[in-house]
Amino acid sequence: MNWIKKAYFRQVALFVALTMFILGGIPTKSMAYMMGSEAVIAQSRAADMDTVQRVLESKLVSERLSQTGLSMPEIQSRIDKLSDSELHSFASQLDSLYPGGDGLGVVIALLIIVILVMVILKLADKKIIIR
Repeated sequence: MNWIKKAYFRQVALFVALTMFILGGIPTKSMAYMMGSEAVIAQSRAADMDTVQRVLESKLVSERLSQTGLSMPEIQSRIDKLSDSELHSFASQLDSLYPGGDGLGVVIALLIIVILVMVILKLADKKIIIR
């Protein structure tokens, strides 16, 4: 009986080793390559522009800017004149504009935790009684 267990575990170990060898040989999509600095700057500028545009499109900010007498074409022309470093600095300061953050991720995480607790309690045939 002992030799059967050894043979079985030997086969399982061989199967796992072979599987890991095959999976290790598969190339992944995230292969490293050289990227020019122009592409990195263009990507970061585009991301910063998206951040600025998202904030400018919010109702509160657009109302406040219209109260000061600035129109959207004037604002856009001024933003286009900013250098890369100035735009990055402005976008990073805008991230702190909403200190509460989005809040949606926290709500989703709490809902997932509650659902998991309910499933675990249901599987364990336990009940929570609140009196």
